[in-house]
Amino acid sequence: MPYDEPEFDDPHELLGVELPGDETVTYDMAAAFAEEFAQLGYTRPQILALFRKAEYAGAHQAWTLLGEDTIARLVDESVNVWGRFTCVVTDGADEAGAEHAQPLRFFRR
Repeated sequence: MPYDEPEFDDPHELLGVELPGDETVTYDMAAAFAEEFAQLGYTRPQILALFRKAEYAGAHQAWTLLGEDTIARLVDESVNVWGRFTCVVTDGADEAGAEHAQPLRFFRR
């Protein structure tokens, strides 16, 4: 089996496909993007900026099709839910160190 090119019947060959979608699918996809970035700790302006960037093809396409108001509403809903939570990372269930647990902080440059 050649290393560079897969054989014609290789089931593990990567294929990219584009699936057709309607407004409902696009809305659900945009909601998933907004929720995911809100869970990562991004702020409202940061998430809206991601939707406006053409480099983020899926999010940008949703922003183009649904419009600024719909995307802003989705982002607001996600940030209102996930912006309240703080992730805490601990090494284990050590009762002695539980009161000293520090929240996980995301640093962006």
